[in-house]
Amino acid sequence: MAYHLIFTYFAYKIRVERGMADSQLYWFQKEYTQGKSWLDFFKYGTDFILFLNYPFVNIGIPYWGGFLLYGTIGFLGIIQWICWVKVVVKGTFIIGNTNWLWLVFLLPNLHYWTASLGKEALLFWGIASVFYALSTHRYTSFSFIAGSLLVLIVRPHVAMLLLTAIILVLFFQKSYSLKRRLFLLSISLFVLLVLVYMAFQLSGIRYFNWHRIQYFNEFSILSFKHSGSYVPMLDYNYCYKLFSFHFRPLFFDAHNVSMMLASVENIVMLLLFVLALLVILRYYSQLVFPTWIKISFWFTLLITIIYVERYANLGIFMRTKVMFQPFLLIALLHIISQGIILCKSKVTHE
Repeated sequence: MAYHLIFTYFAYKIRVERGMADSQLYWFQKEYTQGKSWLDFFKYGTDFILFLNYPFVNIGIPYWGGFLLYGTIGFLGIIQWICWVKVVVKGTFIIGNTNWLWLVFLLPNLHYWTASLGKEALLFWGIASVFYALSTHRYTSFSFIAGSLLVLIVRPHVAMLLLTAIILVLFFQKSYSLKRRLFLLSISLFVLLVLVYMAFQLSGIRYFNWHRIQYFNEFSILSFKHSGSYVPMLDYNYCYKLFSFHFRPLFFDAHNVSMMLASVENIVMLLLFVLALLVILRYYSQLVFPTWIKISFWFTLLITIIYVERYANLGIFMRTKVMFQPFLLIALLHIISQGIILCKSKVTHE
């Protein structure tokens, strides 16, 4: 907790020094929130964050108190994620009598964004709760129900992508009967249609039209043009778009301490990704891909497809990756650990 609170302190300090931040809107310091009642914010999207915060601001909790509150929620999300990791990993990262898994729990980017006054703390707790429930089958738990609803209301498009990933995996589960899979699919399609509608309303696209979607995507990317860490995604080929989203900023992008730390983290992720890919290519037929790995891969892929067409800012990339990268990281490590075991087994038999 002390480690996490350090990030809360720096997140607060950076926002105050910067003078312009979404957290100011969330704590009723922008003109948009003035002169409105509590129920005026009872909507999905950003307004729901304001609805949640209204009572706390109204009783006089200061701006820094909001960071402390959200930092605590973010920490609970990390605890939920750690609980999930312990369920799915089961000690497979022990090398030389040392459990190296604790290093994963100290990821700077994860702690920084979940320690801030913003959507990420709530979303990460919600997504971690969903992954934990899927792995433990505790679908009636408070954390699963509340977490699912929170993701759905705050960011419907993320709920849509997560649900799509889950359905794509579960529908092809051989352990499920055809009747059960069709029932699951029919219910999910209805929910997905509602989520698509909600996402279109929030984005301003309003209705499905491919040219309209392209226009809004381009407008979104160009809106970052005058930001401090803008990257010209419209000028990149698709492969470099994917690389930039997942593995930048790198050292050639870094111009401050936070960017340097992000570069180190991205280098580690790049190395793990390459190593896991080599393991898959070498041992694919012998590897085991549990349901949670498949869901994390699909979730990552779907988010990537959407966000490379919407964002063009290195800081936003790092913030967005908090929603899926911690789960992807564990999946990569699990595959690498299987590769190490298979490699050792082959050497022993030889």
